[in-house]
Amino acid sequence: MSQSGFEMANNILDMWKIIIQAIMFLVLWATAFNVKKGKRDGIAAVIFMLANMGLWFLPCASWVRYAVLALAILGYGAVNYKKQIGKAVFVILGFYNLHCLSFLIANSIYIKITDMMMKDLDALSGNYQQQVYHCIAVGMALSVFLYTALFVAMTVILRSIIKGTGIMAWQDVFLLSVLNFVGSLIAGVVSGLLIVNIGSGAFILFDEKPDLLWKVPMIAVFIFAGEAALIYFWQRYRILLDERQKHFVEEQQVKAMKKRLEEAENFYGSIRKVRHEMKNHMANIKGLAGAGEYGEIEDYVRRMDETMQELEYKYVTGNAVTDVIINDKCRRAEKAGIRFEADFRYGGEIPVFDMGIILNNLLDNAIEACEKLEPGKGFISLVLKRKKQFLLLDVENSFDGAVPVQVRGGSAPPTTKQSTLPGIITEHGIGLSNVREMAERYFGGVNIKVKGDVFHVTVMLQQGEVEAEKNK
Repeated sequence: MSQSGFEMANNILDMWKIIIQAIMFLVLWATAFNVKKGKRDGIAAVIFMLANMGLWFLPCASWVRYAVLALAILGYGAVNYKKQIGKAVFVILGFYNLHCLSFLIANSIYIKITDMMMKDLDALSGNYQQQVYHCIAVGMALSVFLYTALFVAMTVILRSIIKGTGIMAWQDVFLLSVLNFVGSLIAGVVSGLLIVNIGSGAFILFDEKPDLLWKVPMIAVFIFAGEAALIYFWQRYRILLDERQKHFVEEQQVKAMKKRLEEAENFYGSIRKVRHEMKNHMANIKGLAGAGEYGEIEDYVRRMDETMQELEYKYVTGNAVTDVIINDKCRRAEKAGIRFEADFRYGGEIPVFDMGIILNNLLDNAIEACEKLEPGKGFISLVLKRKKQFLLLDVENSFDGAVPVQVRGGSAPPTTKQSTLPGIITEHGIGLSNVREMAERYFGGVNIKVKGDVFHVTVMLQQGEVEAEKNK
């Protein structure tokens, strides 16, 4: 092989590596972010790949090229994924680590293969130079093939392990990126020591330390295994925390519903007591009328009316539990100077316990938001609609407009409260998450809209689908 042919083959192999890197980065990015922006991310990946190729023609070191592209990717992430820069950093470091580990393993095998091939060459042969180019080109081709296979295999393994990372805190990014940094650092050290000029001679790492030909690949494999295990156990830890939080929330919801049931029982017990005492009241009124004490009768009836008003519900929903919840929230709202309106008629489409959890969370959130306003400026509207097998529960309330709200994809706003168990269980700010989980249980969903200083939540439930699933 001539020198020009060798250089052409080398350029083609470099281009191939750039294409593979772009594809693997896109796979890692899509896996970590797990959002429906594949087309946009695909276009961005093509642009970055072309930019990488363009930078490759410039006389600059490879680390400069990677640094420029990393900054460009971070900028893209900041624009399109906003508060997930930490995850973007994790993806970039993870990608670069896989690239370095694949290089370490493939390079060791390349050096071993080329050494074996070079030993068989005749230095006195007339075409020795062409044979050298041929051996190096074959070795490089095998190296790129192994690099590609290893890069793809590692990416596929991580893709199968990563089950959606959610929003990553910076401490999570630092924890999961330690081995990524170590792998990249080791690759840099090995690359820098492969051939070192010393005076008139040269230090060749694998000639001086041949045992490193198998130790370096083993180190790379262990680093990758450690990174994969770290991600796996971190995700298991997150799942455990979510389960503990869910258990805590469910326990609190059960306590709240028990309290509402007790209130309902007490309310109807009071009604039964009044009905039982009604005969005595009528006898007293007849006695006063017979004695001509009409002024006393008026006062007696007034006191009876006040007692009856205390036992009267403003909203009758068709169920004792929902009666208690909605009227209790109404009294709490009106006491705080919040206008409360409800158009709710419960038909038993879903269990009242589940409906109570949804109502409790939505109305508590709405009242808490309105309590931050001046008395008289807050309002809450509750409406239950039906459309075929769908139940649509709408809650609309005013708020101060200063609460940081994320409505992309209908996501819940972040809480401004402090947890009683910080770092373990987030007690507050999970109301809408609970509602979302309950809606998904009934094959529905939650849609959140913010317009000015009005917060609107729509919960869709599919009662028909639930019954069909239960009957399977």
